[in-house]
Order: sequence, then C-alpha cells, then structure tokens
Amino acid sequence: MKTIKTIVIISCALFLFAGCKKDNYASPNAGMHGALIDAETGGKLQLSENGLNSTVRMLVNDPAKYPAPTPFDLVVNQDGTYNNTLIFAEKYKVFPLLQSGPWQYVANDSVNVAISPGQNPAVNFKVAPYYYISTPTVVDSTVTFTVTKSTVATVTNSLQNAAGTTTNNLLILINNYNLVNESICSNTAGQYYQNQFRFTVTDAILGNPYTPSAGVNPVTKLPLPYSFNFSLMNLPHGTYYLRVAVEGVGSGGKFNYSPIVKISL
Repeated sequence: MKTIKTIVIISCALFLFAGCKKDNYASPNAGMHGALIDAETGGKLQLSENGLNSTVRMLVNDPAKYPAPTPFDLVVNQDGTYNNTLIFAEKYKVFPLLQSGPWQYVANDSVNVAISPGQNPAVNFKVAPYYYISTPTVVDSTVTFTVTKSTVATVTNSLQNAAGTTTNNLLILINNYNLVNESICSNTAGQYYQNQFRFTVTDAILGNPYTPSAGVNPVTKLPLPYSFNFSLMNLPHGTYYLRVAVEGVGSGGKFNYSPIVKISL
C-alpha cells in the first residue's frame, strides 16, 4: 500500500515540476513609443479616438531566427502618438502601414530598431494628412468651417472622382460626451437619436469658410443653412461635442477630422 502511495506522490511531484518548467517563459522586458508627426506643421494629428484608423507595424528583423515573423501592430492614438511597454527585446523593422490612416506616408521607408532589455526608444514617422479642417464654429446650430488640402508636394487627393461626383464624403458628428468619430456617432437619418449628418461636397468648397446647406430657399434662391433637427435627434437641448470629418476619393475610406468643439444647442 505504501509503495502505491509513494508512486502516486512521486508522479504528482514530477507532473507539477514539469508544468512549472513548461510555463517558465520570459516576460516582455522592453517597450517602444513614438508618434506619427504632421510633415507639414510638425505638430500632432487629428485622428479618430477609437485608434483604429492608424497603425504602426513591427516585424522581428532576424531572418535566421524568424524567417516568417508574425506582424505586431501598435495602435495609434487620436493625436498620432503610440506607446507599448510590453515588447520583447529584439531587433525590429518598424513602419506605419500605408492607408491605415487618412494621410500619405512621406518617407516611404522603414526603420530598423534594436531594443535591449529595459529600453523604451522613441521612433517617429512623418506623414502628410490629406486635408485639414479648421475648428468649427456653431451659431444657432449652423456649422461653419474651412477645409484645406495638404501643401506637401507629393500628396494628391480629391473630394470628387474623375467624373466630378461623390457622395456622403463630409460628416457633421455630434455626441453628448467627448468622444466623437463616425463609428460612435453612427446614427444617420431615419434612426432614433440621429447624431451623424451627411453631406456631399466637391473640391469647390476648399480654401474658404463653408456652411453645409439644407437645400435652397424657394423665394430667394439662396442656400438654406443647415440646422440640427431636434425632432429627428430625439435629444434635449443642452451641451454637446461636435466634430467635422471629410473623406477624399484617395483616402482609402479614412476620414480627416476637425478638432472637437464643445457647444450648447
């Protein structure tokens, strides 16, 4: 009987020892941070708060050890910054993904970075946003702003295709808290609590203050300024956060944004 118990105890001890040894992997011991910097202004970007519209990719740069490395993507914040403190110390090739944001990658190359244990180096990249949208002004729920194009020589884009047509490429977005993008503000016309208002614009609006219209006055034949329809929004008058977004034909489905403004409606 003692022999059987001894065998069971030894077997359990060996099992536990093997389990501990198997799980004894090294933990991430380094990091990397940086930013996508506006090549025209040298400043921060205006991106979506959800961080899904820009990505910096890392690949382990050791062909002998990892001939087919798995990509490791870093999420970019609203202002273009990124940071990850759980990275293994390795040699990496680092680059922002093309068309992962509403910008053109200016340098069009990658950076080789050797990260040692305990290090957290800064790696920055210059990108050129396709469009800039000024801080919107709101008077009696009428929104005015200016859209301009990048002056970086290599950046090409248009609000309209070769046929001169486009649709729903400008959005006015409203939220009752300080997170404003087309994913969060996704309720369009006909939906309860409408908080996304769509417009079609062409390159003709570029460079000058622009106020979206709601058709034409049948008497004066002048554009009717757009105003928020609270009967469609089903929201009370109060404090809201507003942002304007624009999408160029060559923007890969990504939006350039204005700064967020706090308004009273």
